[in-house]
Amino acid sequence: MNIEYSVGIPVRNEEKTIVKNIESILVQTISPSEIHVCVNGSTDHTYNKVADMASTEHKIHLIKSIPGKSNAWNKIVSECITNYVMFCDGDVTLNPQAAENILNEFEENKRLILIGGANAYFSAQNNTIFSKYFTENLKGKPIKQDWVCGRLYMIKLNELYNLAKKCEIELMPRDIINEDGLLELITAGHRKIIDSAYNLSIQVATFHDWKIGFKRVLAGQKQLKQRYPQYFGDSDFSIKRMKNYFRRFNEIDELSKKMGVTSLLVLRTMLNIYYKLFSGLDYSTTWKETKSTKECVE
Repeated sequence: MNIEYSVGIPVRNEEKTIVKNIESILVQTISPSEIHVCVNGSTDHTYNKVADMASTEHKIHLIKSIPGKSNAWNKIVSECITNYVMFCDGDVTLNPQAAENILNEFEENKRLILIGGANAYFSAQNNTIFSKYFTENLKGKPIKQDWVCGRLYMIKLNELYNLAKKCEIELMPRDIINEDGLLELITAGHRKIIDSAYNLSIQVATFHDWKIGFKRVLAGQKQLKQRYPQYFGDSDFSIKRMKNYFRRFNEIDELSKKMGVTSLLVLRTMLNIYYKLFSGLDYSTTWKETKSTKECVE
């Protein structure tokens, strides 16, 4: 296979994970032509960690942008020398064959513009109810993910911009909450998620992490529906969508047994509360991650 690709990693305050993240990219079975690490608004030692690695590895290019994942995304694509660009978050590791398997899929299906990797939510550090459940029940099983996640995906850049232009959608809006949600909207009919490219969380996810992540998804869904109603379908990302999420992992019955009926009812109530909290959200603010771009700031 003679396809070159770049890697883009938007990072903010990832000093504890960024080294392992980049190391997992450097050992890909098909090596990238370049790795752009864009530090956007970090207040820790992320920049210095990457600078140390860049001093001994010529493929690593350290760049900066103003805070916000969309700003980092735009900065990265402006620096890339290849049409194929693989994005991943700075707090995950990738399986060594991730890039190769994605590129093979692109070769087999020319209509695809975006191919995403699956989120493998399991960890050796199973000291929370979430990581313990996923470690014990999902490892080695088909993930069956069908949505785009910023943790891992690859795009054909020129084709993506052409498709966005046809849809009269700007890439990438500075104030967009979920850049991966916008990409999912644009690439309908031209995307695929594969299990053979997957990412693992370096740090154990806590309930607080899940809560923040879900609130961000809800806000992003509402923003997309308001801004692009002609392309956006069902925006009901409350308990009905959450149950479908669990079904994708084909584990809803086992989850019920482990958590119990009472726990599920509590979870449902909390999710509905989160949904109502965002019914009047003001989207004039800029959204950036608590880890990479998820904290809402003025």
